[in-house]
Amino acid sequence: MSKLSIPFGLDPEGTKTPIEEAQRKSDYYRCPECGEFLTPRIGTQRQYFAHKQGVLEDISCSLSSDEGVEKMIEDLRTSDIEEGERERSIRTYLGQRHDGGIELFGIVPSLDWDQIQEDEDVDTLLENVEIEATGITHPPVPSNFHPSEAEVTLDLDPTADSYELQISGPDALGSITGTWTTSGLQHGDLFVGDETRAQRYNSDHQVRKDMWVYLVSKNPPKSEVSFVDVYDFADVSLVGFRASEKTEPFLDRYGGGLSTENYGFDADVVLPAHTNPTVEAPLYAPPEEPVLVGVTPSEEVDPIFEVVSIPKDANETVEIDRTGAGNPRYYTTEIPSDGSRRVSIHQRNSDRHRLIHLHPSEESTFIDATEPESRRIGIEIQDEEHRDFLSPIEGPSSKRMPVGFNPHLLHTNLEYVGPEDLELEVIATFAEGASLGPTISRDVTAISDIISEVIHWVESGCNELEIRFNGIGAVSICFPQGEQ
Repeated sequence: MSKLSIPFGLDPEGTKTPIEEAQRKSDYYRCPECGEFLTPRIGTQRQYFAHKQGVLEDISCSLSSDEGVEKMIEDLRTSDIEEGERERSIRTYLGQRHDGGIELFGIVPSLDWDQIQEDEDVDTLLENVEIEATGITHPPVPSNFHPSEAEVTLDLDPTADSYELQISGPDALGSITGTWTTSGLQHGDLFVGDETRAQRYNSDHQVRKDMWVYLVSKNPPKSEVSFVDVYDFADVSLVGFRASEKTEPFLDRYGGGLSTENYGFDADVVLPAHTNPTVEAPLYAPPEEPVLVGVTPSEEVDPIFEVVSIPKDANETVEIDRTGAGNPRYYTTEIPSDGSRRVSIHQRNSDRHRLIHLHPSEESTFIDATEPESRRIGIEIQDEEHRDFLSPIEGPSSKRMPVGFNPHLLHTNLEYVGPEDLELEVIATFAEGASLGPTISRDVTAISDIISEVIHWVESGCNELEIRFNGIGAVSICFPQGEQ
């Protein structure tokens, strides 16, 4: 029997529902290929969609074979960003400027160093590029596409009916040449993201709670609604609000039947700190700087997440270890040494993707170099002679304290470094015959809250203190007991 499952079913509203989020309902979900009913098989060991018994006797469906299912799973790994760039579509955004005004802008990719042959000079290639633009107030110049640039931003005229960017040049620049297009603002357009960078999506895109929404409307609400902002913008009105339960009726009415998503996931950049966790803008940081991405599913489900390169074929897909329903799980990487790296956090069996765009820059706009907690995560521990940093991500992760160490020094010599409010599990293991134990554990968000208790543990025979960083990894400190 095949272990493959049809990735998702369509509910009566046409919403794509991964098997992990399906309900035990008959004649409710339909096959996305043939349109016939699916039966959700939900067991403790395995969950999968299968065609309703008997429906394949009269029809054929590509998802009745392993090959068809494998193809759909692979197709779902391709992010909407990669698909859009393949089709030469300008990604379109709305964002609020520092002065409070709204701007419309587009994004197209810059070159990637991997796309340039070693015997080619990128500057010489760019000298042979020609650019023509329509509806773009400040057309880009060839140097804007240099691999040292993270992306190319286009200032769009909000009154234009459409936008076009024609790029011609050498064959070696095939990743950017061609005619890039997108349509102008239209009633019902949906932009989702953050106040400063919300991307236009198709109308069937469900809105994740707590995301910022801009709706383009010709007939905005006339009466004052406390949870929305209305902006006059060019020839249309923009209605801005943060998606929540109370905005559901509003979203349905003014968004043409749109709804907030009950599932989905959050993908937040934990390190470097001081990044905006919801905006898919490039993350600038020094080369080889550690990057930690936290991925959190809805409370009810424990789906598989994977890291997919953009483009998909650039690197192998990496699966992120599961940690249980609703629990965060983490992906570690680093800022590339030269040029951008773009990956998508993808929820398997769905078309949900979240862009993570890393770009090297010594002058980071996101990191305060004076604050060490913005650059790393771990425990600082000092004995009489040495101060060590223990990291769950890289470098040493354990330390053995010297014989005769005074545990009362831990009040000042044991310190957590990293993002605020990260959940930590502290586990004390005791020597045989100790008055406490054999183990004691505490869940905290600040080591300082239990430091007095830790000192008591060490005095009572604790020979190892393990600190687990909420699915990221762990560090340990060993205390000699009864040794001379």
